[in-house]
Amino acid sequence: MQHAQRRDTRRTWNSFALATVACFAFAVEARAQYAERPDLMGSGSPSVDCSGRSIKDRRVRAVHTTDPSLQGGTAYLFDKDPFLAYQLGRNLNFLEFTKRHGVFDATVSGLSGPMPDGTTAKITANNQTSCLGCHNLPTGNPGGGTNFSKDSGFGRNAPHYYGAGIVEMLAIQVRAEMLAAIDTNHDGWVSVSEAQAAPTTLPLLAAAGQPSIDYGNPRLTNGATGKPQLNNIFRVWYLDANGHVVPNATQVDGVTTFGYNFEMVVWGWGQGTGRSALNPTNRAFLWDPWKAHGGLESHDPSTRNDPDQDGVSAPTLAGAIQFPATHAPKDVGNNMDALGFSRDDPDQDGYLAEITEGDLDLAEWFMLNAPRPAFAGTTAEYKNGVRAMYQMGCTQCHVPEWRIAGADAVHAGDRRVFDLDVRWNATNQRLEGKVVPLYTLVNGTYQRNRSSFDVTGFFSDLKHHDMGAGFEEIDFAGVKNSRWRTPMLWGVASGFPWGHDGRSQTLEDVILRHGGEAQASRDAWTNATPAVREYVMNMLRKLVLYDIESLPTDVDGDAQISPNFVVQGVNTGIERFNAEWLFKVPLQIQGPFVNVNGATVTSFCGTNVDQAYGRTLPLRLDSDGDAWPNVWDHAPASAGWKDGVNN
Repeated sequence: MQHAQRRDTRRTWNSFALATVACFAFAVEARAQYAERPDLMGSGSPSVDCSGRSIKDRRVRAVHTTDPSLQGGTAYLFDKDPFLAYQLGRNLNFLEFTKRHGVFDATVSGLSGPMPDGTTAKITANNQTSCLGCHNLPTGNPGGGTNFSKDSGFGRNAPHYYGAGIVEMLAIQVRAEMLAAIDTNHDGWVSVSEAQAAPTTLPLLAAAGQPSIDYGNPRLTNGATGKPQLNNIFRVWYLDANGHVVPNATQVDGVTTFGYNFEMVVWGWGQGTGRSALNPTNRAFLWDPWKAHGGLESHDPSTRNDPDQDGVSAPTLAGAIQFPATHAPKDVGNNMDALGFSRDDPDQDGYLAEITEGDLDLAEWFMLNAPRPAFAGTTAEYKNGVRAMYQMGCTQCHVPEWRIAGADAVHAGDRRVFDLDVRWNATNQRLEGKVVPLYTLVNGTYQRNRSSFDVTGFFSDLKHHDMGAGFEEIDFAGVKNSRWRTPMLWGVASGFPWGHDGRSQTLEDVILRHGGEAQASRDAWTNATPAVREYVMNMLRKLVLYDIESLPTDVDGDAQISPNFVVQGVNTGIERFNAEWLFKVPLQIQGPFVNVNGATVTSFCGTNVDQAYGRTLPLRLDSDGDAWPNVWDHAPASAGWKDGVNN
């Protein structure tokens, strides 16, 4: 994998840092918002949730570490308690941040941008307190479906991010395979001589038996100068003779720039020719919207860890390279606190390190392992639909199958710690899951296998295409655009409404909007028999999302789904996917409880939240409940929401 052998030279928390900060055993109540509901039924507290779906763990900034022996740091959680790390990342993805967390800048719901004309604003900023504000269908999941204001008065249809780790891994894999074909000296970037010797097309196979995908011409437009002619899904930046990023350079000129580097930008529908989309990685997909829509500044040395200055970072703890040449948070850590956190405060609101490097570690970990969509039908129904799409030419863009290659000199392998394999049970007439470990447990350490993985039902070539008049958009500034990324069709049945703008109210309508490069397939659709079209529609209607945490699932690997799954001595009901059952210390639920109407219900509130969520671990301990861990708190006995001291 490109940059896989780089040495991580960043600081880590060491025993000296821990020894110099006092730890306090008392707890201070801090009930910030309804999403944090950690208390028990019958406690008299308003912060309860009998369903157990709300966030049980109070917000505390996560501490990034690279040493897994430092208890409570992110390296420890990934190696020793990865399902707790998943749940903590889930909580950050879904948390409704409050003013006490520093949410929003001075202006709430103000316009921000700009668009290419340099004047017109492209979004409404400071308008969401949570990722769930847009990504919320189905609710309480990494969903989508909400239309939000961006680029055009018709807006953007927010995508779901089930299977987000697979999307990111495929994008990085495509880039790695392209570099392997061009970058003959393996220094991580494309020089003029390498560009001149490169093939004029870069066809890659998503998987055996799938159509090849051509990602463009890597040669420069003028031979020794100019720009590469890659598909618009890629964003390009330019380098000097030493392979260092030249800021604001627009092409190879042979004077200051002598090569280029690139990234695949997989998050976002597209913004027009030469503008690609929005975010190239899951980590950027987190800190960028957190800032744009929540006013929350991220401090992230992991993204900026680029020792050879070619615009590509060393892999994060989750294993994904980042692209600081084009995507890096503004909180650069020029003013580091004595305890080790940034005091930069770029938005000057007094709230420091609103999103920490450790927070991004955890939230990225959840996205990496986010379960993928499912097919709620039979194998025959799936194959019939794919065959009909193939006959109409649809699979030239909506490529059904991909393969994540196992780890080798080029590939990183499947970086997830588990897969949730969800299939249709025709007997029970429901979707059912199975937790598939993608790790080997060695002396209490979860070692990820990084093997290959076959991705079924993906349906995208991860390219931008001109889709013709049916998808044409006139943006806020009056510029026309009809070039969009091929959306993954997994989960499409749950994606109402459809299209980049959400203007299609039925699946058939969005098909009939296809034109431009897809005109031939659209014509084949209209000329197909009703029976053939029904094969496709029947399949599309069964490419679904689902509620992850209520999904009947074989969690313990005994090949059955128990109707009475016992965790920590308490009957939790039907065995289902709940990461809390897989913690190092599984969560114990409250169990039977008599409600205000005298009826007995099962309370899924946690009775051992502190132990299960590792709240007593040294790097997670927050004695005064102000979201600052004691190791970063100059006043750990007195709440100070802004910086550990001040409110």
